[in-house]
Amino acid sequence: MSSIASRLARPFRRVLGALPWVIAGLLLGVAVHILSVFALPRLAPDDARARLAEVTAVNRLTTLSGGGSVVLPLADPAFETAVCRFDLSAGPLHVRAPVTPHYTAVALYTATGIAFGAINDRAATRRTLDLFVVTQSQRRELSTDEDETAADNLILVSPTTEGFVLIRALAVQPSLGPLIREQLAAQSLCEILTPEQAPATQ
Repeated sequence: MSSIASRLARPFRRVLGALPWVIAGLLLGVAVHILSVFALPRLAPDDARARLAEVTAVNRLTTLSGGGSVVLPLADPAFETAVCRFDLSAGPLHVRAPVTPHYTAVALYTATGIAFGAINDRAATRRTLDLFVVTQSQRRELSTDEDETAADNLILVSPTTEGFVLIRALAVQPSLGPLIREQLAAQSLCEILTPEQAPATQ
């Protein structure tokens, strides 16, 4: 190989020699990014679970109207909200939400704030939405004679034992807020089922 060709080949050899290190650095960066994305919800000191724990009791419904802006940032002021932190270790959870005059929605989340189910009153056939939240093992024991996918009698499997439920009802005018809030407080339900209360097994 001539001296000219040798001098031209040196930069390429340097690039090829550094290429494995560049690839390793890129793979390490991707791995760190993925791990941080999945770990952040569990490591964050002010996650959804921590915020709700300050104002709610487990397996009991609490309305967040008024002070809800602190617990739920960027919450729509046109909605009245109720929340229930749940722990399924004691049994299946029964959630009931009233069908309010304008719009009602129920959303379910894991303890770290990952949504795993949602429903609204547009598909309801009764004046209430009834949901049964269960673990996978409880699901095998819990069954009903009715359509288990009906919007007002839905059985949802939670990927985690702990989580929370948000019930949100629209008040189209500010003056209707207290009425909707009262309806949520009076007609909503969040309680662990006893064996006698559980739907009959087929």
